[in-house]
Amino acid sequence: MKLSPNEQVELYRLLVDSVQDYAIFMLDPSGNVASWNRGAQKLKGYEPKEIIGQHFSNFYPQVDRDNKKPEWELAEAIKHGRIEDEGWRIKKDGSRFWANVIITALRDQEGELVGFAKVTRDLTERKGHEDTLQLANDQLRHQAAELEKLNRSKDEFISLASHQLRTPATGVKQFLGLVLEGYAGELSEQQIEFLQKAYDSNDRQIDLVNSLLRVAQVDAGKVVLHPTEVELGSLITDVIEEQKDIFTERNQNIEVAKEGNPTSLKADKARLRMVLENLIDNASKYTPHGGHITVSVSTKKDTCTIDIRDSGVGIDKASLSQLFTKFTRIQNDLSDSVGGSGLGLYWANKIILLHGGEISVKSNPGEGSTFSIHLPCGDNRG
Repeated sequence: MKLSPNEQVELYRLLVDSVQDYAIFMLDPSGNVASWNRGAQKLKGYEPKEIIGQHFSNFYPQVDRDNKKPEWELAEAIKHGRIEDEGWRIKKDGSRFWANVIITALRDQEGELVGFAKVTRDLTERKGHEDTLQLANDQLRHQAAELEKLNRSKDEFISLASHQLRTPATGVKQFLGLVLEGYAGELSEQQIEFLQKAYDSNDRQIDLVNSLLRVAQVDAGKVVLHPTEVELGSLITDVIEEQKDIFTERNQNIEVAKEGNPTSLKADKARLRMVLENLIDNASKYTPHGGHITVSVSTKKDTCTIDIRDSGVGIDKASLSQLFTKFTRIQNDLSDSVGGSGLGLYWANKIILLHGGEISVKSNPGEGSTFSIHLPCGDNRG
């Protein structure tokens, strides 16, 4: 059925008037309200007879009216054809709501301005969610900044305290060593026993202080690597030779399995050596007397892998994820006798990560553990 122009206009009027989720109304060229639909009445609270003929600036907060924002919006709509804006608007009862507003300039066939169409949506609920989210984000950023500040203070304290502790502790070690070597006269067996215990305790204290210093430096991002060409087989042999007295004392057999050709890579030799010392020493500590340890080197594509396999007590699956956490020590049959600070694996992992590598672990309780160092080598090494 074809509608007449008058019928089309009436149908369009009914459509606009029936919309209740949007305020849809007309303004004359001066900005006075010329029509008012049900959505506008519901949103803003005015009856048609109360608002038609009134200037639309009545919907704006006083600060916007003082700043001529309503007039500016009409000017922008005339200039660009339309304008979209979000901001606070005022209802008849004085309460405010967050509005999305679109103002469209209307022109006749000759291009003359005949008024404006204005559509307003209430986005107060969305605005509330956004404000709550923004507040939460601001609080999180503030808390993160405070935590970062506290962490820096902690690292600075550990570094300073460690430096201050290491100097006197090293002096004590030197004097205890001199006394034990007889430079202060003969000692009885009991004196030697007591002094040796003091020397060993002091040695452990120095190890702890050094560990704290190393961790503070790596956490503060102050570790700078000095890569050189490192032949892994020779480095591993040197580390094992240095620790051979410990293996002999524990009656442990340690075997080195290498590929036919020497395996070399670019690495900070001193720090890689310390990582190997830590992992091989751990393998020995957590392997009962008479146990077996194997250190092997292999290359696959552009990755060199050092596997340190022991026949020790092993690690349960629940504890594997905690191994490289600071100050964490896994409880097992030997942990009480082994001792330690829980910093060695944390530091070792950080150093290998700085090399662009990683450390992985495979273990089962009672079946030993395999710690694997994976480092880039070959043409793509760093």
